[in-house]
Amino acid sequence: MSKLMTPLCHALGITIPVIAAPISASPEFVAAVSNVGGLGVIQATWLSSEELRKAIAEVRSRTDRPFGVNFILSLTVEQGHANLDAALEEGVPVVSTFWGDPAPVIERIHSAGAMAIHTVGSAEEARRVVDLGVNAVVAQGVEAGGHVCGEVSTLVLVPTVVDAVPDTHVIAAGGIADGRGLAAVLALGAEAAWVGTRLLLARECNIHPA
Repeated sequence: MSKLMTPLCHALGITIPVIAAPISASPEFVAAVSNVGGLGVIQATWLSSEELRKAIAEVRSRTDRPFGVNFILSLTVEQGHANLDAALEEGVPVVSTFWGDPAPVIERIHSAGAMAIHTVGSAEEARRVVDLGVNAVVAQGVEAGGHVCGEVSTLVLVPTVVDAVPDTHVIAAGGIADGRGLAAVLALGAEAAWVGTRLLLARECNIHPA
């Protein structure tokens, strides 16, 4: 597995280049991903501040590995950033954002000592958010499940984003469901895969059995 260690793995403190897309707020699921060497991510947008603090505490009770939280920015603004403040006050090391302008929150994230990751659907957007100061970008292709901003294929998008922001960590998202997909995006210059739909089948994921 050491051959799969990438610069982003070192930056995040993980041992395999796999990040769980924020498909669940289940502490058991988030901790399980982190415990096997990836990065578990709490979907924090639809939690209250109290619920988020409780989820963070429960994740920490299940793992001593790094994990992150994710926010849909358009809704986070409406909430007055209360959940983001709660996550940062709890010392979460990684904050990922999506669907909105990260400019108002990047300094806040960095001031708390956390890494800022933002999801993009184009090379142009990647350049813009890197100029704002994000530490890494998720290049999300149209194959992605859930909330999607990509309009082109993952395997087309990833190398264009890698070329557009050569000094920034790039994470590939969209249609990656096994080792072959991971190998493909690593070959295209990404430093990790962002995997969601495939992990819905994990025993620890709290979705309905149907």
